[in-house]
Amino acid sequence: MTDITHFGSRKRPYIIAEIGNNHLGDVDLAHSTIDAAIQAGVDAVKFQLYDPNLLITSSEPVLKHVPNNTFDTQRERFRHMVLEHREFSALADHAKEKKVDFLCTPFDEPSADFLDDIVPAFKIASGDASNFGLIDYVATKGKPMMASTGLCEQDEVDQLVGRLPKDQSIIFHCVGAYPTPDNEVNMDLIPFYQNRYGLPVGFSDHTPDTLAPLAAIAMGATIIEKHFILDKSLLGGDRALSLDENEMRILVEGARRIGDMRGVTPRTLTESEAYGKGKLRRSVYVKHFVTAGEVITADDTVYLRPELSDAHTISSVIAAKKTVAKTDILAETALTPLNCELS
Repeated sequence: MTDITHFGSRKRPYIIAEIGNNHLGDVDLAHSTIDAAIQAGVDAVKFQLYDPNLLITSSEPVLKHVPNNTFDTQRERFRHMVLEHREFSALADHAKEKKVDFLCTPFDEPSADFLDDIVPAFKIASGDASNFGLIDYVATKGKPMMASTGLCEQDEVDQLVGRLPKDQSIIFHCVGAYPTPDNEVNMDLIPFYQNRYGLPVGFSDHTPDTLAPLAAIAMGATIIEKHFILDKSLLGGDRALSLDENEMRILVEGARRIGDMRGVTPRTLTESEAYGKGKLRRSVYVKHFVTAGEVITADDTVYLRPELSDAHTISSVIAAKKTVAKTDILAETALTPLNCELS
C-alpha cells in the first residue's frame, strides 16, 4: 500500500492535475490531456467517477458556471461525460506507463469498489464532505484518503476529520466557488488546519491562475490540486479555473523552486553566505599606532570590514572592562588574542 508520505512534503509539494470532467466524455481527449499534464511535470493526474443516477436528481438544472450549456439538466450533462470502466482502466494504465500517479474521486460506493484496484489513494470531493456514508465506506478500503473542505463550516471540518483515518489522511483547504475570488481564498486556514489537526494539509484550488497555489505552498501546503484542461477553447465546465499545459508548467516549476527555498531551522550559515560573512561583517581595528602595554579605549578603535576569523568579536571587546595591547599594533590592525588582552 502507498504510504501517506508519498504524497508530498513541504520541500517537495505533490502536484495533481485535476482533469476531472474536462475530457467532456471523450476518452481520446482524456488520454491527450494526460500526456499534456505529464509534459508539464505533474506528479499525478486525477479524474472523477460517478453514476449520474446515484449522484443527482433528474430535475436539477445545470450548474451556472458551465459555459455554453446545451443540456436541460445536470444529470443529462453528467451522462454525456461518463467514461466506461474499461476506459478508466486504460487511462490508469497510461498514467502508470508514464510514471505518474492515477487518482480519481469516487462519488458512490460502486465507483469506489471499481477504483480500489487502480488508485493508490482516494479523494473525497467537497460536495461529499458531509456524506459520511460514502466517507466511512471508502475508509474501509484501507488506503490513504484525501478530503476537501470546501462548502464547510468549521464544525463540519471537525466532524469530517474525525471520520478520517488520522495516520493515512490529508485534508485540503478548498473554497467551493468556481472561480474563487481573491478575497475569499482564506489562505490562513492552511496553517490553522495544520495546528488544529496535526495532519498534512493540501490546497484544492479554484482560482483562475497560479498565484494562489504557489502562495499555498509558501504557507505550508504539501499537496496541490489544480484543474487542468488541454485547450481553453474546450467547453469544459471547469474551464474558467483550469490551467493549460504552459500554465501548469509554470506552477510546477514554481512549486519546485519554493520547495528548494524552504531551508532548515534553526538558522545556520549557508554555503553561499560564507564568502559574504567575511567580507561584509566587521572586526574591531585600531585607528592609529598603539604601543605595547597601552590601554586601548573606544576612542582608539573603529569597526571595519573585513571580519577576521582570528579577531576578537565586537561583542567581546565591548563587554571587556579593559583592553591592553600585548604588542605594538599598527594602524588599521584588527584586535586579536595575539596582540591584545581583554579583561
